[in-house]
Amino acid sequence: MLIVLWSMVLLALILTSLLANGRSAVALAANIRNAAMARARADGAINEALFHSLANGPAHWSPDGQWHELPDNLRVRVQTLGGLINPNEASTNLLAGFIQACGASETKAQKLAAAIIDWRTPPLTPQAEAARQQLYRQAGLRFAPPGAPFSDLAELQDVLGMTPSLLKTMLPYMSLYQTDDPDPALASPLVRRALQLAHDPGSIHKGFTGNFPVVEIEAQAHGPGRAYVVRRGVFSLASPEEPHPYTVLQLTGG
Repeated sequence: MLIVLWSMVLLALILTSLLANGRSAVALAANIRNAAMARARADGAINEALFHSLANGPAHWSPDGQWHELPDNLRVRVQTLGGLINPNEASTNLLAGFIQACGASETKAQKLAAAIIDWRTPPLTPQAEAARQQLYRQAGLRFAPPGAPFSDLAELQDVLGMTPSLLKTMLPYMSLYQTDDPDPALASPLVRRALQLAHDPGSIHKGFTGNFPVVEIEAQAHGPGRAYVVRRGVFSLASPEEPHPYTVLQLTGG
């Protein structure tokens, strides 16, 4: 009798464990499904934003960063990157003016701008490369300049002379995707100040015709349950008449 009772207890424990695991698996599957539905909704909102960005007339959305509320708990906004600074393209003067506008002294701004240019520029000789690596080792930095363009803005934290507080101030005004100088008409007051300090009010800028060529689109979506997804994409826009009216440069989130 005792063996039978222990067997029944063991079977009950096994059954309870199976039921608990089953409920966890069902809940996990539901969460994955809900997140996938929210992500699909966010992607749909991005596609709608692309349509309005390329459209003409009343259907056109300006890339002004304003939120557009859509049905089913969706919201999306389009922001131009034309007023931002690309550290891979900016001149030494523009970088120095930008760093100074972010709060650095003129001397520090000039040195840091030169270090950014040095980071992205291939060394002319092996001796120059060895000297550069030695300079970074003496400063206790983890990496030496690769002599190649920045692939991520986070790399700026490893540039000689950069500080976390200064980088935090700079990051909102930079992007790696536009290839032109910042357009003063689209730039923030800080970037316009940087242009003034660089003695370049935007004369190098060629200006935009038609749609803004590079935009960032952010979509926020709620799915069933408590699912919530934020998707961000960077797109190069062309024209609705083109075979490929836009190019996806980056798509993250979700």
